[in-house]
Amino acid sequence: MDAPANLNIDTRRYLEGPGLVTHLMVLTHFVEKRSLAMLACDDANHGKLSLAYSGFVSLLAEREHSPGELAAQLGISKQACSNTLRELEQQGLIARRRNPRDSRSTVVSLTDEGAALLRAGIACTNQLHDEFAATLGEEQLERLGSVLERAARLLGVDIPVLHALQADARDQAHPRRLTLLLPGLSTYFRRSLGQDIAGRGFGGLKTSHGPLLGLVNREGRRLQYIASVLGHSKQAVAATSLELERLGYVVREADPEDKRQIVLRLSPEGTRLVDASQAAVRERESALRELLGADDYQCMDEALATLYFQVVDEFDPPSVLPEKIQQLGDYLISELGTAGARTLAQHLMTITRGDT
Repeated sequence: MDAPANLNIDTRRYLEGPGLVTHLMVLTHFVEKRSLAMLACDDANHGKLSLAYSGFVSLLAEREHSPGELAAQLGISKQACSNTLRELEQQGLIARRRNPRDSRSTVVSLTDEGAALLRAGIACTNQLHDEFAATLGEEQLERLGSVLERAARLLGVDIPVLHALQADARDQAHPRRLTLLLPGLSTYFRRSLGQDIAGRGFGGLKTSHGPLLGLVNREGRRLQYIASVLGHSKQAVAATSLELERLGYVVREADPEDKRQIVLRLSPEGTRLVDASQAAVRERESALRELLGADDYQCMDEALATLYFQVVDEFDPPSVLPEKIQQLGDYLISELGTAGARTLAQHLMTITRGDT
């Protein structure tokens, strides 16, 4: 059933809902974004931080890398990699030296300041892990970690730091298993989906395009809102949106309510891309269900969904929800009739109380 033209919501989000892969990616982003906010409030002066730094610091925690290796691992352009490395170097978080295997290039490593930032970040993610434990319970969270680790192993996702964890999982100096597995699997699915989409004829896309496209819909979203959700600067999101506009996937327009604001909308080709991406996600989820078996997949799906709905307000502020709920209610009444809508409301009240 199609939504009325004047309904200012993406009905697929409500009628189909995000699945396991989306929950995984959103939770990963939540952990990174919330950790960054916690670091900004830390007594230690970590300087001006960006979410773009997290991938660099995580890779350099394992070993030193060349700039080319970092760009390839992170799925970004060499220019974007060079810009971020320059920022990290200016803040004293990394150091460069001549590559012993190739004197024409350099390798990058964490400085003592960079290592201190890493330790502070681990403490933040461990605190979020404890919040997740309060939501799910220790037993369910432990099982989720075990299933995620099994999924990573079956999918061939190597998470080197995971092997080095000490037996004492309460040691605040070491990251919890879950906070390593979430970004590792999220990166795997993002790259895998990118390769799939490229194979379906959608060219020119980068790994960095995915999060932005996931926030753009047919009705349009303000660039400033997208930047705030992603935790990136408005300038960085503007640059990415220009790339996507040149590729024909989004349309940039002045906001009719405020000409100073830019609104991003999906173009017809962008809509085809999103539909193809959703189909690819469903295929990945079906394959993962076959790989893990029904019980483990259901455990992971339900636990990630519970955590997702705990954090979703971070990405869709409560002030926006009442209007959307009103719009969705009007739409459902038009489709189901008053009696049908009441039946649905009673059913929702029952299942959210935990009744059978």
